[in-house]
Amino acid sequence: MKVQAAGMLNILGAGPKTYEACELAYSIPGATTHLYGKKECKAGRKMGHITVVGDCMQEVHERLLPMVKLMDPNDASPFNIDPLVSIVMGSDSDLKVMEAAAQILTKMSVPFELSLVSAHRTPERMYKFGKMADKRGIKVIIAGAGGAAHLPGMVAALTPLPVIGVPVRGSTLDGVDSLHSIVQMPRGVPVATVAINNSTNAALLAVRTLGSFIPSYLDRMAKYQDQMEKEVLGKIDTLDRVGWEKYEYIKH
Repeated sequence: MKVQAAGMLNILGAGPKTYEACELAYSIPGATTHLYGKKECKAGRKMGHITVVGDCMQEVHERLLPMVKLMDPNDASPFNIDPLVSIVMGSDSDLKVMEAAAQILTKMSVPFELSLVSAHRTPERMYKFGKMADKRGIKVIIAGAGGAAHLPGMVAALTPLPVIGVPVRGSTLDGVDSLHSIVQMPRGVPVATVAINNSTNAALLAVRTLGSFIPSYLDRMAKYQDQMEKEVLGKIDTLDRVGWEKYEYIKH
């Protein structure tokens, strides 16, 4: 591969709208139109193609989509996209915590998967997952677990991929036991760790990791940070204008 990701859109004869996607392609980064110079345009006849390249398949998908919708408004997805991030958790009770990570990845247009992998109840599934993750194209793993919280460490021992552990608050020790379990990994088996129940930061760290080799995610991360700054500056402005006595009333 000369580029990180590529896709191709065929241009088929369809009357006066045949070349509309070609015109749109001139305004889309990474898109190149190839017309074959055929003298006659017949319905269904291949008249050319548009090649689209990008830093990842998600970016290629986003660039192709406007042209695909122009040709067929009912086609919402040109192709399936393999996940770059895998979110796993030891129990479905952890979903309430881990769904925040899914929301961030969705907002950042990061293709991901989410599933249950228990280190204690499904050890064979965990072993297969850890051994195969990198071979399936996964780049970052986010593992949430409560209690003994062995899942992040065990997965990190099985895969060469970066693993981000999310300690999930339990009913006994408020998640401190999970946090200690994740951070106390032996030398040579690194696991990144975020605050208790903070899967949001785990997802943002995953996006930053992807951004180290996919520039478009670095750009999205920068925009996210800019948005956070604008929100805080807006709150400062409101506090200055109305005073602290009325601020809580306005905020709610």
